[in-house]
Amino acid sequence: MKRIIVATDLSERSDRAIDRAILLAKTHSARLTVLHVIDDDLPVSVAETQKQSAAQSLREHLASIPGARDLDTDLEVGFGKDWSKILQQADTEQSELIILGLHRESDLGSLFRGTTVERVVRNGDTPVLVVKNRSTRDYQTIVVGVDFSVYSRRALEFALSFSKNARIHLVHAYEIPFKGFLPSAETHAELRKRDETLFRQMIDQEVAVFLAGLDAERGRIETVVSEGDPHSVVNAQIAALDADLLVLGTHGRTGVARAFLGSVAEGFLTDPPVDVVAVKAW
Repeated sequence: MKRIIVATDLSERSDRAIDRAILLAKTHSARLTVLHVIDDDLPVSVAETQKQSAAQSLREHLASIPGARDLDTDLEVGFGKDWSKILQQADTEQSELIILGLHRESDLGSLFRGTTVERVVRNGDTPVLVVKNRSTRDYQTIVVGVDFSVYSRRALEFALSFSKNARIHLVHAYEIPFKGFLPSAETHAELRKRDETLFRQMIDQEVAVFLAGLDAERGRIETVVSEGDPHSVVNAQIAALDADLLVLGTHGRTGVARAFLGSVAEGFLTDPPVDVVAVKAW
């Protein structure tokens, strides 16, 4: 990873994103761009004043972080719509990762649709890291939510290249079909055991196919397969493993379908249990 961009609105949420960006840039020896976007609908005099103030604030903040002093860092203050300018800057620099802080929460709760994070993920192709927690060290334990699709494959490939030392845990959630229609408790138990055995065998085969060709990395990859809905299973594993990063594949289709990230990824980006990376397959 050679180019990273972090966007900041100069809030505490963004400070956490900057801290993580600096740590990642140092780990990967990457060039880091710190970007602040000013709304281009503001009067020119107000916008110019904000530009000068924002640039000064960014310089002071970076100067206060010991780890930032030796990095190859660019400061950019631009005008436009935040999400559009972020994607434009990332495209111009051919950035390999966009880092953002958590979106604001309204009085009605955490509303994801229409936020900067949602628009950057939906409209861009670059992996997006949403930072929730303060950075104290490199990521140690990464959970990758998988459904054996091309999206999951891309998420795993990203996780492996993103961190060379972290433990990678593939987590797959499944549900036994039609189990609610079984006639009796005894029959239910017998059929449930049989179906779970068959289902697990099928999933184990899927895991083997999914990991084919990754023999060099198998030593740090573990798999967890559990019955239940994806949100509950992944959240439970994050807590049990004390994971500090979740990586998810998202849909990259065009047209109307592009308006939907997929309910699982969107749910975790709305209320992330830890830092989350959204990765598109294409």
